[in-house]
Amino acid sequence: MLLLLGLAAVQGCSSPDPEETDQLPGDTNTKRLVNIEVQTVRPGVLEEYLDLTGYTEAIHDVVIASELGGTVQELTVDRGDRVKKGQVLAKVSADIYQAQSAEALAGLRLKQAEFEKATVLFDRKSITAMQKLQAQVEYDAAAAQVALTESRLKRAVIHSPFSGVIDDRFIEKDELVAPGGRLLRLVDHSRMKITSDLSELDVSMFSPGISAEVTFDALPGRIFQAELTFVAASSDPLSRTFPCEFRLSEADSKIVRSGMIARINVLKNTHNDVLVLPQTTIVETETGRSVFVLNSDVVVKKDVTLGASNRGMVVVKSGLEPNQAVVITGQRDLVDGQQVRVTARKD
Repeated sequence: MLLLLGLAAVQGCSSPDPEETDQLPGDTNTKRLVNIEVQTVRPGVLEEYLDLTGYTEAIHDVVIASELGGTVQELTVDRGDRVKKGQVLAKVSADIYQAQSAEALAGLRLKQAEFEKATVLFDRKSITAMQKLQAQVEYDAAAAQVALTESRLKRAVIHSPFSGVIDDRFIEKDELVAPGGRLLRLVDHSRMKITSDLSELDVSMFSPGISAEVTFDALPGRIFQAELTFVAASSDPLSRTFPCEFRLSEADSKIVRSGMIARINVLKNTHNDVLVLPQTTIVETETGRSVFVLNSDVVVKKDVTLGASNRGMVVVKSGLEPNQAVVITGQRDLVDGQQVRVTARKD
């Protein structure tokens, strides 16, 4: 009996096990308070950007072809060679064109002699004006034939249209090439462009001259500047998007290579005098989006409508009033009307 009385006395004197709860003044029940941080929402500015994906291309990237058919007599360059504008790249056999040029030149000398004779006879009034005109027309036609054959003969020698690098070669020396056959690919890497596409919802907002920031997965940590230089007037019939082009500076063009994937960040719109919150503040529910607003020591759930967003910030179009304290930390565990403890405030 004495042992039982002693145990009862010990249990009666022990204090309750403390928990991580708070005792509210004037309340006999222990309630758990959630620690939160709040931010006073005020009108501000949000810049809305459009993210595009494109790929780089050299502004001057051409395939050089032979206008004439024949055997490739000379091929003076190979892949990777740097060439200057006007440099001879290849020569195609031109025996036939040389013969045609010689024939045309002989015909021109004959028609020139006939025209000079007709001029003398006309001055003596031995022939009519029409006969003299006929001789002049034949002389002019012969001169045109000489110019034509000489032009063909010149085209047997292929020159570089601009300075650049030989990126590919499609034929070998002594190989037969058809008229229009491909010989070389010439690329000028000194100026690069980025080809991308705009949707029909965005195309009306952009015009040439707008600047953009560009990043490349192959060049992490670097930001390049580009300028929008072209927006198509009509959409692509397959993708229903509008092709556009951004141009890199000459200095940046020396760093990137053709065919690299580019990520373009261009300013779409500037929203002034709007309520802006971190996107992490928004609570997603089955009924929509909401935030929690501090009212004294309790929180009130507010349904909100969102607008433009950028870099983790979002515009609240409706549901909030300026100068309200919005819960930015701890909101995931809250319910409407719950009592809270504010541990930090951001104004």
